[in-house]
Amino acid sequence: MSADRAGSGMDRRAFLQVTAAGAAFTMGISLGACRGETPPAAGDGVFAPDAWIRIAADGHVTVVVDRSEMGQGVSTALPMLVAEELDADWSRVRYEFAPANRAYDNPLIGAQITGGSTSVRAAWGPLREAAAPARAMLVAAAAAEWGVPAAECRTESSQVIHDASGRRLDYGALALAAARLTPPDHVPLKSPEAFRLLGTPVPRLDLADQVTGRIVYGQDVRPEGALVAVIARCPVFGGTVREVDPTPALALPGVRHVLRVPSGVAVVGDTSWHAIRGRDALQVTWDEGRLAGLTSDEVTTRLHRLAALVTFGYAFFHLGYLARRVLMEQNYGLLWGWRSLVPQPRDFREL
Repeated sequence: MSADRAGSGMDRRAFLQVTAAGAAFTMGISLGACRGETPPAAGDGVFAPDAWIRIAADGHVTVVVDRSEMGQGVSTALPMLVAEELDADWSRVRYEFAPANRAYDNPLIGAQITGGSTSVRAAWGPLREAAAPARAMLVAAAAAEWGVPAAECRTESSQVIHDASGRRLDYGALALAAARLTPPDHVPLKSPEAFRLLGTPVPRLDLADQVTGRIVYGQDVRPEGALVAVIARCPVFGGTVREVDPTPALALPGVRHVLRVPSGVAVVGDTSWHAIRGRDALQVTWDEGRLAGLTSDEVTTRLHRLAALVTFGYAFFHLGYLARRVLMEQNYGLLWGWRSLVPQPRDFREL
């Protein structure tokens, strides 16, 4: 059992929770973070706290990806972890993104955050440990259907196979029966030598949606009734609004409001285009403040002066360090060649 789960105070029965409705088999895992909040539902009519894995009657496997896809490939990498341990047919694996919920906290960070190259590391154990019992329950359901020992069955490409009789059943056909079973206490994970999917190149699950423009990015989200605001800011840093005439902007179609805000003047419109047109139509008089006369040439001159000060300071640092070395040699008889005996300062505070 992983360290994060061992400290959660949860036994195996609480860790694996299985529920069914219709012909869907849903199984969830816990990372110990969900006890203070109602876990998300796992689909229409199905309740499964902390649901990561769902197998529908048509055999499709849906993996809930609890990290943000930012081009790094988590929408494929995390489903691969599940598919490997589940022995799922990769062509029938799907994904969906997790909602905001404490159940999906990153155990290495302590919040529902994507970062630090932690996505696969955080999911490596828990997702595989969730998929292995699910596979065992599918095998048990098939073995009960055929009246044979589960040990005589194997799994491959989303099917349970009984080689002795040549029979096989699809995961989708076993979903409802598997959901009625008690989760096993312990199921060994595959050894890396047995991996069929992990470590191999596979097409990204989101590739088709990327090239056809169906991917919904953050900037594409348009909640019903939401408006868009853009801000007109003073062209001089630190400047403020002296006065503004909103009439030309408000006369344009699609512009709803013009508001003075601390950073300038906000124009609110039905769309980005409406708001931008309204901002460009504003008549604003700016108080440019104490930097009104600052020019690019003056900024360049100041930067050169600053660079000279930094160079002087760097030289002074080395002169001081050299003086320190000389004093140490005179007082303690250290040889110049014995550099390893002279502590090397890491910053000015050590001098």
